[in-house]
Amino acid sequence: MKTLGLTFAAFLGTCALAPPAHAQVDSRFAAGLDVSIATTSRTTSDDYAHGGVLVEPLWRFGTIDPGWGVHWGLNWYEVRVDRSIAGAAADLGEVKIRPIMAGYGYTWVRGRETVSANMLGGFAFVSADMSSSVADVYRNRLGVQATDVDASNGWVLKPEIDFWHDINRLFGLNVNIGYMLARPDLTVTTSAGIDRRTLRADQFLVKVCLVYSFF
Repeated sequence: MKTLGLTFAAFLGTCALAPPAHAQVDSRFAAGLDVSIATTSRTTSDDYAHGGVLVEPLWRFGTIDPGWGVHWGLNWYEVRVDRSIAGAAADLGEVKIRPIMAGYGYTWVRGRETVSANMLGGFAFVSADMSSSVADVYRNRLGVQATDVDASNGWVLKPEIDFWHDINRLFGLNVNIGYMLARPDLTVTTSAGIDRRTLRADQFLVKVCLVYSFF
């Protein structure tokens, strides 16, 4: 984590020293890798999703135009989940959330900076993988055999602020700040029946990405 912080600081320093340019927002295809920091807060929900650091691809098609317009996004992420079993938390496993979203927003363009305020919504395909230890927890605490973990698909919503900065005609910096609302149901199948609970998989997401303009 310390190495990641030093690398990110060096990256921002390089961006600050870069010469001015105004062509990145006019590129028709740009791509890169973004580093996402996801955080959440514990609630009264029985199932608790942990935040974390994610690395994923980012790409942009078409030019950035000012004013009102349609926006879209994927924002796929994964969370580790704790579940209260017999009054104590246990590692249930990993939940993958794969939303496909579209929405509407307003974009301001000022020189090398572009800022968009958007509201996105869509449908998420959700899957779950059971941890290697949770079966033992169910057996030792409840005396039942856990055989499977499943997650329901569902709707998601994400308000966001999206910022682009032209470093030069080839490189651009993207910072995206948003809050993803996702509430899938998690079902554990046991020898005693089904244990179904709603997971509050909301995440506050901060994404930072360096993109390269191909054309």
